[in-house]
Amino acid sequence: MPLVDKACEEGAVDSDFSKYAILGNGPAGISALLAIREVDPDGGVVIVSPEVERYYSKVLLTYWIGGRIKFEDIFLVEEDFYEKNGARRAFGVEATRVDTVQREVELRDGRRLRYDSLLLAMGSSPEIPDIPGVNLPGVHYLRTIEDGKKIREATSASMRAVVIGGGLVSIKTVEALLAHNMEVSLVVSSGRLLSQITAPEDSKVTFGMFQAPGLDIRLNCDVRAIEGEGRVEGVRLSTGDVIGCDMVVIGKGVTPNLSCIQDTEIKTGAGIFVNDRMETGVCHVYAAGDIAEGHDIARGKPWINALWSSAVWQGRIAGYNMAGRRVSYAGDVGLNSVSFGDKCLITLGKTRPDKGDEVSLFQDEGRQEYRRLIFSGGRFVGAVISGPSAQASGVLRSLMARNEDTVAIRDTLLGARLSYGDVMQAGTRLSHYG
Repeated sequence: MPLVDKACEEGAVDSDFSKYAILGNGPAGISALLAIREVDPDGGVVIVSPEVERYYSKVLLTYWIGGRIKFEDIFLVEEDFYEKNGARRAFGVEATRVDTVQREVELRDGRRLRYDSLLLAMGSSPEIPDIPGVNLPGVHYLRTIEDGKKIREATSASMRAVVIGGGLVSIKTVEALLAHNMEVSLVVSSGRLLSQITAPEDSKVTFGMFQAPGLDIRLNCDVRAIEGEGRVEGVRLSTGDVIGCDMVVIGKGVTPNLSCIQDTEIKTGAGIFVNDRMETGVCHVYAAGDIAEGHDIARGKPWINALWSSAVWQGRIAGYNMAGRRVSYAGDVGLNSVSFGDKCLITLGKTRPDKGDEVSLFQDEGRQEYRRLIFSGGRFVGAVISGPSAQASGVLRSLMARNEDTVAIRDTLLGARLSYGDVMQAGTRLSHYG
């Protein structure tokens, strides 16, 4: 049943007006709300979400499934957060259509919400592969808190799982399932893990990182069918092998939730194009988070950085501008971090070099240290890092965001024992040279 605040319900027979409408209850939407309140303490705000839960961390779902944190630790705000910030909720119902001419959002239940300024922050949904048996009971995805509840409940009765896909969510799901002493097979179409955020040169390192008792990794093969009578009993692979299992988790990527802006003049590519104020190009309509193509500093072009930190910053910039404070967004640098047991892999910026880029490699197998750095015209634009120097990833990201020539500190970045302090000192030297 949709959760609709009483204030939102009253007078909603025909249409309901809010100065600010936010489609999305994730980091972009919540950051926008807080920014709006800094500038405009009293303007009406409505937040629309197909989920019924208050703001929570999707990143922490696998930690809860694996029993590493308590359920309440997933939530990032208190129950009264929305009331304290003067935001009305339309939860448990999705936006089906945006009318940018009438400045109106139509909801699944038929209600229409009018607005002065609109933020599109609907996030993404899992891609559903076109394979037989994909709708059998026992097949799961992991994108929402409800998905997490179903997977955690299933672990109590499951002995063996197949996880499809070799991305970040799949890797962390594998780790959570192994914590329940399950046998897990990871089936990956490509010849390496984390193929979307690494390059072929990194395949040996990534494969070695994700080894664990109870885990069987199958590369270069696809799932042809999920089989079972009434529920999941196994998967059939393109190799002809059949893996018996009682649970399947699919992590084959995501698709931006853009259906509600079809037939509008909002321009899209992989996501919604935005300028440095997070404006879409259609008056009074902004976008942020997983669906926004903002400026990527390392790549020098629009890019979707589907990261928590990016969504927070983009939402904040959008909120300020929606409320009348003119603020610009300089752009972002992608950073992905994945841990598995006691190992960690960091990727920064672009991890696959373009023509003319320089690639430098440092590797020390004794220290389990791996560092592949990419430079473009002297600028530091990308990295894949595993081992002790991963501790320096945050300051490396800041160095990349400065978009300066790093020739003078190249030796430091490729030093045998790169640390946070090393990069800080190197950055100071750059400022001195500048």
